[in-house]
Amino acid sequence: LSFFISAAPLLLNGALSVPTLVDRSPSRIQRDLATIESIIAGIDTQVNALDTKIKATPLDPSAVLDQSNTLIQTITDGTTTVNAQAVLSQSEALGLVSPTQTLATDTNTTIQNLISIKASIDSAGYGCTTLQALQAQYSAAADLSTAIVSKVPSALQSIAQELSDSIAEAVEAGVTAYQGSCTSTTTTAATATTATISTTKTDTTTASTTPTIASTTATTTDSTTPTTTPTTTASTTTATTATTATTTATTTATTTATT
Repeated sequence: LSFFISAAPLLLNGALSVPTLVDRSPSRIQRDLATIESIIAGIDTQVNALDTKIKATPLDPSAVLDQSNTLIQTITDGTTTVNAQAVLSQSEALGLVSPTQTLATDTNTTIQNLISIKASIDSAGYGCTTLQALQAQYSAAADLSTAIVSKVPSALQSIAQELSDSIAEAVEAGVTAYQGSCTSTTTTAATATTATISTTKTDTTTASTTPTIASTTATTTDSTTPTTTPTTTASTTTATTATTATTTATTTATTTATT
């Protein structure tokens, strides 16, 4: 009882006041940074999954294409989420450097491995679709880069742009390597069609033209030559003889009369 009596003044003076609760939950900026880091990590996971498909034995081009499409969708969804975040502080933005560098390295490795199997991809008939997937990846990566840079303070935007560009450049190398894959497929088909047409024309034309030429030659030789040559010669000779005879007779008659 004496304890409670002695403690009463302390309670009245506020010495034993109720403790103040401190909010230790992450700030909005911290949450935004964590969200962007999670997006970059998720994209990196899909990039590594694509690399696994590329290095699989035996190679399954359709599986590579499916994973490429999954990667594109992941980047697209991530870009939408990044655009919805607040602008980061400088200290928070620096936290994006390491995950972005990791993504750039993994992307470059994956694209180089994809380039190394180009011959197999082309021979399987997936060259054109792979090129189109790479072009879509490049476009999606460029959009993500723009979104991330927009969330970084202006003082760090050049660094963020450089890091993002390294990812886009890695994908661009793949686009360059597969450039012409769609054209080569079209050219092959066109060549086959041309060959078929040429063969058909050669067979038909040769068979029909040769007899016609032979027939024309025979007709010309049989009818024109015998008819034209003798007639012309005979007519010319007769006319010349008649003219000579007439001239001679006239000259003789004139000379005789004069004499």
